[in-house]
Amino acid sequence: MSHVDTSESCRVTDLEALFKTLKDQCPELELVKQSTYRTWIDEHGRLVGDYALPWIYQLKMIARVVQRIGEAKTRQLAEESGVKLPADLREIEKNPLDLQQQRKLLTNPDFKEAYDHVSNKVVGKDAEYAIRYKPGQGQKGAYEIGLVKNPLNQGEFLMMCDFYANGAGLLRAKGMGEHKREGSKDTWGAELKHGYAVNAAERKIQQQIAAGHPEYGSYKKVTLPDGRVMLEVTPRNP
Repeated sequence: MSHVDTSESCRVTDLEALFKTLKDQCPELELVKQSTYRTWIDEHGRLVGDYALPWIYQLKMIARVVQRIGEAKTRQLAEESGVKLPADLREIEKNPLDLQQQRKLLTNPDFKEAYDHVSNKVVGKDAEYAIRYKPGQGQKGAYEIGLVKNPLNQGEFLMMCDFYANGAGLLRAKGMGEHKREGSKDTWGAELKHGYAVNAAERKIQQQIAAGHPEYGSYKKVTLPDGRVMLEVTPRNP
């Protein structure tokens, strides 16, 4: 099995906030600078294909076909396979192909070649940073979370994770949040994402206060009964 997925609910723009989150709530984990992140592929050589690629890899797959045969021909081949690509290919980010559509495309040899290239040569090898167990911690062979640059939004990283078997144990780390199936959607790392969101928001408020922004005089952090955190900001006195 192989379930590489990105988190649309949490896109990283503040690495310091992510580092703080790991330090505060995930004592077994670390954030390191590295270009790879471990997935099912490292053990088995390729993805199984039982899940659609995350949108970023779908976009890279389509871009590879466009680069080889041109956009018009790419669209034609997609339609012949039963898939209509969006007028602006960047819209794949908002409306990624589902597994059925991806499988239709892969009946065409050009798309199959691009899929094989992306899944074997790109996935897991395109990170800027990775979240992993510290040496001597966790399950042997545990997967890693890769922070991959969002090609459509400068300064933003996508969190990529293979959540099969809870990331081979990664998602069972303290403060991370195990994989859950919620209806038609898979979620993972909820605790990490929540902690990061709070720390990123708090750091932004602190930066605005330090810069003397009139709408940011002070703030307090309030934990609600359901565990959510609210940051209440008081404007600076005139």
